[in-house]
Amino acid sequence: MASHSNNGTESSGSGEASESKRNTARSTSYDVARLAGVSQSTVSRVFREGASVSKSTRKKVETAALALNYSPSQIARSLITQRSNMIAVVITDPSNRAYPDILFYLGQEIQGTGNRMLVFAVPRDADAGSIATVREILAYHVDGIISSAMLNDEFLSSCSQAEVPVVLFNRTPENALASAVCCDHASGMDTLVRYLSGRPMGHVALLAGPEWAPVSRERLEGATSALARVGQEFGPIVHSDYTFEGGRRSARDLLSGHQTPHTIICANDAMALGVMDACRFELGLSVPNDVAVTGFDDIPQAAWPSYGLTTLRQPVRRMANTAVRMLMEQLGGSSRSGERRLLPPEIMIRSSTHNPKSAG
Repeated sequence: MASHSNNGTESSGSGEASESKRNTARSTSYDVARLAGVSQSTVSRVFREGASVSKSTRKKVETAALALNYSPSQIARSLITQRSNMIAVVITDPSNRAYPDILFYLGQEIQGTGNRMLVFAVPRDADAGSIATVREILAYHVDGIISSAMLNDEFLSSCSQAEVPVVLFNRTPENALASAVCCDHASGMDTLVRYLSGRPMGHVALLAGPEWAPVSRERLEGATSALARVGQEFGPIVHSDYTFEGGRRSARDLLSGHQTPHTIICANDAMALGVMDACRFELGLSVPNDVAVTGFDDIPQAAWPSYGLTTLRQPVRRMANTAVRMLMEQLGGSSRSGERRLLPPEIMIRSSTHNPKSAG
């Protein structure tokens, strides 16, 4: 009896293991062909875009595929087409508050072309342009690269030799080995300063981002040039870390001296919101009556009634669409690397620089 019980238990366990193995095994196109009563080449044609297959045959194959939970292998298809249909997206320092939106829009645009996005996150203190990084990315046989990290000449040369086009996102290329789509920070700052010059600006201070950040440098240069064009004196220029807390700390420093600014132009919205809260809750100052504050990016919090931040809306969705379109044009052979497209930001005028009710 004991022996019979053990045999039954072992038999049951073996059966469960076999069932588990069957459930985890992936169905192949040959399995679908057998179930549908067609050839394997017919199954391949059904799942190949543009291939000619009769409606009745297509229905039989699709029904069999559904029953077997079969999906065609993209890896096998890439061996035939010599295309992986994967686009690498390289991101870096997380202080960029627009990254969630950027990744969503890029993913949406890339998928709209029939490709898929593969994300590589590179720490800022690492060398994003290193050979190790490019080897890692190219090892996935990606068809193209969109990067918000600066890539050095060696990286770009390796991509060029591998015939993998590169489009930089909001980064200015230093040579013709990469194309780029950028927000036109200079024209945005010019628009902002021209708007501010229509009201008394008083003493102007500039709150820039980190000195190492390329976008911060471009925004700072744009602001200083625009202020000089309208004959507006400015200073000091303070660098912070793009964060809300960095804005609060900087506001305390800027507004505690003998010559306090009446206008603070911030390189991004997070710091601008920190400046506003420091003014209102720590320094007893009114925004905009005592201090006018502006930002850049137009993050969701900027439009909250408690802030009402005047800022420049970076055209992230259009930039993502343009970056993917540029990459597809290069993959299709209709354009070459080295192109640069600038998209102007839109000014969003809110209560941090004027009182809407008194504006008429």
